[in-house]
Amino acid sequence: MGALRDEHHNGWLMPSGNYPAAVYEDEWGDQDTIPAVPAPAKIVSLRPTGFEAARTVGEHIRASIPVVMDLTEMSEAEAKRMVDFASGLIFGTRGGIERIARRVFLLTPADVEVTVIDRPLDDTGFYNQS
Repeated sequence: MGALRDEHHNGWLMPSGNYPAAVYEDEWGDQDTIPAVPAPAKIVSLRPTGFEAARTVGEHIRASIPVVMDLTEMSEAEAKRMVDFASGLIFGTRGGIERIARRVFLLTPADVEVTVIDRPLDDTGFYNQS
């Protein structure tokens, strides 16, 4: 069987147009079919100078917003009090707390997962450059 050729159309047969075409019932501009764009992630960073900032920390965690709590501007006693408050808050909300530096903590609500990488996977890692 030979190739489909027609000498009148440069050697190839022209399409007949007798084939089914795709038909779309939905219009392209239909707003119901366009997926919603998720809101950008938000993290709050606080550097409190006194315990009165505890309420702000609690409100953000209750609203499912992670908080970086930098206690370097607080006295030792006030910082311990704030850590105690944060520990109770996290326990009560089933969230998480990670110390990320001296007197700096990351508080996360229950729906946020934090991955902590303590050391490089091998001796060639960036952190081993001394």
